[in-house]
Amino acid sequence: MNKEWHDGHRLDPKANLDQRIAWHVEHATACGCRDMPESIKRELAARNLPLPERRH
Repeated sequence: MNKEWHDGHRLDPKANLDQRIAWHVEHATACGCRDMPESIKRELAARNLPLPERRH
């Protein structure tokens, strides 16, 4: 886990869908400590956006 990234990038519990998508895409490339939620993956697919490569 990239603690420094997480400390500086908190996802607001009241974040709207666009903000959640942006956070999870950035998280996947910067940290990738866990898989992206299926709901976000489905929304990316619905918007014809690629899944980011997950950092390991």
